[in-house]
Amino acid sequence: MKKITASLITFLAFFPVMIHAAEIKVAAVEFNPVEQNVQANIDGIVTKVTTASQNGAKLIVLPEVAVTGWIIASKKDSDTIPGKATAAMEKITKKYNNYVVIGLYENDPVTGLTHNAAALIGPKGYIGKYRKNQLPPGDFEAATPGNLGFPVFDTEIGRIGMLICFDDSRLQSLLLPSLRGMDILAIPIGSDAMPKFEKASIGNHSTIANIATLSPWIGINTVATNQAGLVRIPKIQFVDQFVGGSSIMSSSGKQLASSKASTWTKPRDPQIIYATIDTAKKSDQKEFWLKNRRPELYGIYNLYKAPDDPATNNSQNQIAALLVQYDPVNGDVSANAKKVDGLINANPNGFNIAVLPFNSFLGKVALNKSNISQYAEALDGKSASLAADIAKKYKTYLLFSMPESKDGKYYETAILLDFNGKQVGVYRKSHLNAEEQKWATAGNDLPVFSTNDLGRVAVMLNDEVRIPELTEVYALNRANLILIPAMYDGKAYGGEVNIPKGLVPAASNRGMYMWFDIAKYSQAYTLVANYLPKESGEFAASALYSLVPEEGFYPPNIAPNKEIAHQVLFSTNLQNNLWINQQKLVVARRWDQATPLTLDHQGACFKEWQKDSTNPEMCPKAAGRK
Repeated sequence: MKKITASLITFLAFFPVMIHAAEIKVAAVEFNPVEQNVQANIDGIVTKVTTASQNGAKLIVLPEVAVTGWIIASKKDSDTIPGKATAAMEKITKKYNNYVVIGLYENDPVTGLTHNAAALIGPKGYIGKYRKNQLPPGDFEAATPGNLGFPVFDTEIGRIGMLICFDDSRLQSLLLPSLRGMDILAIPIGSDAMPKFEKASIGNHSTIANIATLSPWIGINTVATNQAGLVRIPKIQFVDQFVGGSSIMSSSGKQLASSKASTWTKPRDPQIIYATIDTAKKSDQKEFWLKNRRPELYGIYNLYKAPDDPATNNSQNQIAALLVQYDPVNGDVSANAKKVDGLINANPNGFNIAVLPFNSFLGKVALNKSNISQYAEALDGKSASLAADIAKKYKTYLLFSMPESKDGKYYETAILLDFNGKQVGVYRKSHLNAEEQKWATAGNDLPVFSTNDLGRVAVMLNDEVRIPELTEVYALNRANLILIPAMYDGKAYGGEVNIPKGLVPAASNRGMYMWFDIAKYSQAYTLVANYLPKESGEFAASALYSLVPEEGFYPPNIAPNKEIAHQVLFSTNLQNNLWINQQKLVVARRWDQATPLTLDHQGACFKEWQKDSTNPEMCPKAAGRK
């Protein structure tokens, strides 16, 4: 009962306006539009939405540009919002007392601009719209970037937010509506896949696959609807292949329903899938994130770090890393250091960095106010000396961590040593969990260490991977590597990557989804060193995570389930021709939309932005504008 009460307090404090939550039947309605025939598409959508409504769906989501298709040769190929499509949906939503989200190219009659948009219609008619903020190549020629921010709409079934397809390419697109109290994400998608013989295949990006790992990390219920099968576009003499895989995910990451994947050799027709989501069931991960995020450290979100950034390191550094995975003797620093040395010594190949688990020589000791004085050390103490000896012995960079004692305070601290055993940098854990807050002091910096041999190196300590903003902050600070000393049992948080079969190579459909996403959304190789996971399974093991795993560049390199200094080999800054790299990630990010991520939770501006959840203007009352 105490746990439930604490959870409710956390959510009520963060989200002052709450909607009565309930179990809700939802539907993802796949639909392939006909190009340049809006009325035919509306007629087809009406048929499918009516079917889903008759089957009891209270929220129905259609794909990206379902109303208009992809070719906009003139204004008649688009629609207004509200317009013909929303009027047709209103007749259904009023009859069945439900909600529909449709995707379309919107013509703004005031400005004459075209936006890739989504509209929400409910029992009382048109509610509101969202305009796609992150435009990929292809959209550039047709649409103007969104100017409505990330609205969240209060409804009888919960607070509904909308994104569109490529919006998923930047974490902030999901974080912003989540901070506004979004219960359900409705995301119209147009994920296609070019065959490998096509040059355009380097642009393959699967939003529908990403949602499977993003939903549990952000802690959101998601209805994601894609087109499916072969879609012919006669005007440009082109046949596109949409991968299907529409998914309904719970806020804990459970795959409630998904449609089958469609391929070039085995295309399939669009489907309707149904599931019941429970918006009353809160996400432990989301609660942890909201409680422990520190917006005062995320100021870089507000900076335009492009097109040139002096912090960027474009060197192609060859990395040969050892991820040390072992079963410790808890509390025995000397014995554990000896075991680490032995595992490293058993590796016959050359290497230039070794990463050790969390509290590297201490083991899995539960630290608290009573015992911290027994285990904490100064930066020049026994553990640091043992680590420096290993770095010098093997002429390698080495990252280790330990509880630190300094000036009467205690910290969880990571130290990066060079091959001479000298300190390159010190990171003190900045996001403390509830137990650590009882005895530790939080660090107040998110440093990225510049090295000649490795590039730029950032650190996340253990469960800091539960704070998504760290990933983008390190990307904006141009980290080439993110090192994660872990003490992860596979149960306390996180879980296994579980993308619907057929959407990504099987070799990439592995690992722990938070670590998996950190690499993708930072575009920095992510190296995790964990203690031997024993019964937890492969996903909890030490591993290297790479930048574009959905296209197989490269699958997670996961250590076997044994004590080992697991070697991983790669080069930084090689895959710059794919759909994303760190430069593209930074340059195209909507920095102008990011300010709420950096606001004080208790400040008037944040509270106004959160409460006035559909207003694209930033805090007009707090600024004295109305």
